Amino acid sequence: MTDWRDSLDGLPLESRLKALLVYELASDRVPGAPLEVTTSAVRAVATAEGLDPTQPWVGAAAARISALPAQAPVPSRV
Repeated sequence: MTDWRDSLDGLPLESRLKALLVYELASDRVPGAPLEVTTSAVRAVATAEGLDPTQPWVGAAAARISALPAQAPVPSRV
């Protein structure tokens, strides 16, 4: 698997930085989730950050996040 960041080549610096932020935010929320879920999450965060959610990096980032190990839920403190 190639690095999803390779698909950021050619984008302006601001868009690259936002894409990295989008990846971090989405990977914190849905690591290891099915591809459809991660793609929706990445698209939603990208849109919220003012990026085009149809860019090729969105699918590549979603595939990488989907391949991450799922995190166990953090127990709540009552």
